[in-house]
Amino acid sequence: MALAQQDGGTRPMRATSVHTLVGGRVRIQFTDAFRGYLRRAHVAYDTVGASAADGDAVTLPVADGLLDLASGRGTAVWRGGLALETPKADVELRGFRLDTVGKLPLVWATLVTEGELDRTVPLFTATLPSEQLPLRLIGGRVTTLRNVELRLTAEGALLLNQLSEREIFSSNQMVGLVNLIAIVE
Repeated sequence: MALAQQDGGTRPMRATSVHTLVGGRVRIQFTDAFRGYLRRAHVAYDTVGASAADGDAVTLPVADGLLDLASGRGTAVWRGGLALETPKADVELRGFRLDTVGKLPLVWATLVTEGELDRTVPLFTATLPSEQLPLRLIGGRVTTLRNVELRLTAEGALLLNQLSEREIFSSNQMVGLVNLIAIVE
């Protein structure tokens, strides 16, 4: 076992399964039911920035993050976002961040209203499929995490209800699945 000097002492060094994310992409596949709720609420969505629409899915580039391959815990920051055209206001959801380090895995987004930063909200809960753990590296630089289930948080449902001026969205409502392909260093 190798020893490392730290603060005047030594401690055992150990191999880590924590990797820095340096690229990749995230694909959010919305469920038919969720897209139906958006239509009934008169909420249209499009992509902004580096994200792209792909039929009934949205693809966003991975900008940064940390990922523990053994547990699936980590953070992943996604570039781009969604533009929502709603009855109340046109807003953007940007700066998405998948955070599975905390007690409850969440996807956070920053709300931009009328071109001004508004607030950051925990938009979705994320359920990681445990049968995929530990994650493996493909070619030493790429890992995948498939079928991460997204559901609306209470805050996400409240936000969509306020923007649509309808009480149609609810906490724990299924939104869709996320597939992550991440390049690590």
